[in-house]
Amino acid sequence: TGVRYDSRRVDPGDLFVARRGQHADGHDHVPAAIAAGAVAVLVERPLPGVEVPELVVRDAKVALGIAAAWHAGDPSHTLGIVGITGTDGKTTTAYLVRTILEAAGRPAGLLGTTDVIVAGQSLGNAARTSTPEAPELQAHRAAMLAGGDRWAVVESTSHGLAQLRVAGVAYDVAVLTNVSSEHLEFHGTLEAYREAKRSLFARLTVSDENPDKGWGKHAVVNADDPQGEAVAKVAADAGARVLHYGQAGQLGEREPESVDLAAVSLTETPAGMLVGMRAGAWTGTVALQLAGRFNVANALAAMGVALALGLDLDAAAAALGRLESVPGRMQRIDEGQPFTVVIDYAHTAESLDKVLSELRPPADGRLIVVFGSAGDRDASKRAPMGQVAGEGADLVIITDEDPRSEDGEAIIEAIARG
Repeated sequence: TGVRYDSRRVDPGDLFVARRGQHADGHDHVPAAIAAGAVAVLVERPLPGVEVPELVVRDAKVALGIAAAWHAGDPSHTLGIVGITGTDGKTTTAYLVRTILEAAGRPAGLLGTTDVIVAGQSLGNAARTSTPEAPELQAHRAAMLAGGDRWAVVESTSHGLAQLRVAGVAYDVAVLTNVSSEHLEFHGTLEAYREAKRSLFARLTVSDENPDKGWGKHAVVNADDPQGEAVAKVAADAGARVLHYGQAGQLGEREPESVDLAAVSLTETPAGMLVGMRAGAWTGTVALQLAGRFNVANALAAMGVALALGLDLDAAAAALGRLESVPGRMQRIDEGQPFTVVIDYAHTAESLDKVLSELRPPADGRLIVVFGSAGDRDASKRAPMGQVAGEGADLVIITDEDPRSEDGEAIIEAIARG
C-alpha cells in the first residue's frame, strides 16, 4: 500500500526500505516497521528473526527510488521531466522554464525550494527540501499527471543526486546553471560536490527505465562556468544533444557564435532589463521584469530548454517577460515604507556578492544587509560571506537563519570574524 523509509510513518500494508543514512541505519528500525504493519522489508543484508519477506539488494537508496517509482506507476515515463542543477539560480530558472512550458500549451508542475506546484495549485514547501525523498518525489509526479500536467520542472540538488533520491526518474532535459563551493559538510570535497552535479547529466542515457518519450534527451549547459565543459562531456557521452549558452558582447568576452544561445546586449530599465538574445537562428529582445543582471544567465538557460524542445521562441521570449518575480529571489517588498527592501536567497559568498553588487549602484542612502548561515551545513562559507558583506554593505546585521543542532551564537561569531 505504500513505500516508506521512516519506520515512524509506516502504515499497515507498506513496504519498509532500510537504508543507511548519515546519522542512522534503517536496518536497526526494521522491528519497529514490522510492528507498525510493514508486510515486507527491503534490506541490504538479511536480518535474523524477520517474519516478513526480505528483499535483499546491493544499494537500498537506488532500490527505494525504483520501488517508489513502481508504486506510483512510473509517472516520469509519461511526464516530460526537466531537471535543473547548480549552486545558484535553480529556483529562478525553474520558474522561467515552467512559464515557457505553460505558454507553449504544455501544462507543467514544479518541485522546488520555495514551492511545489501541482496542476496549477501551489502546495507550499514547509520542509524547504528542494529535491524531496523518492516516495514524495514520485507521489508529486503522479499527482501532476493525474491533475493534467504533462511536464514537471524539478530542482535537482547535489544532496538529492548524491543520495539517489532521483533513482527511477526519467529525465528528458538537464540544465546546469553554475557550480561554486557549497555543501562541503555533506560531500566532503569540492570534487565530490561537482561529481554529484555531473551525475544528473549521466542520467540522460536512453534505456528501458529511462525511455525516449518522443522529444529526445537534451543538456543545456552554462559555457561561462568552469565546470561547463566537463558537464557537457558527460551529457554527450550519455547520448544527449548538448546546447551551450553564454554571455557575449558587452556582457562577456566570448563571441556570440561560439555558443548555441547568447546574450549580446543588456539595457537596464526602471521596469527591469531588456536583453538582446540569440537562440540558434532566432534573434530578439527579452523584456525581463526580474531584477539582477545574473538573471540574464537564468533567462538564457530557460530559452535553451525552449530551443531544445523545438518550442516557438517568440512565444518563449514573451513568456519570460511576463514573469514578475520569483518568491525570495531579488523580491522587492513594498508596504509604503520610505526605503527599499529586497529579499534574496543568497546563501554563498559568491551569490551574496552578486546581490550586493546589484543593489549598491541604485542605493541612495545606506545599504544594509541582514543575513545568517544555516547550521549543520558547510561551515567554510561563513567567514567568506562575512567578508563579502563587510566589503559590500554599509551596515551588516548577522542573525540566526536556522542553526539546527549547532550553537547559533557560534555561527554568528564565525560570520563576524570574516
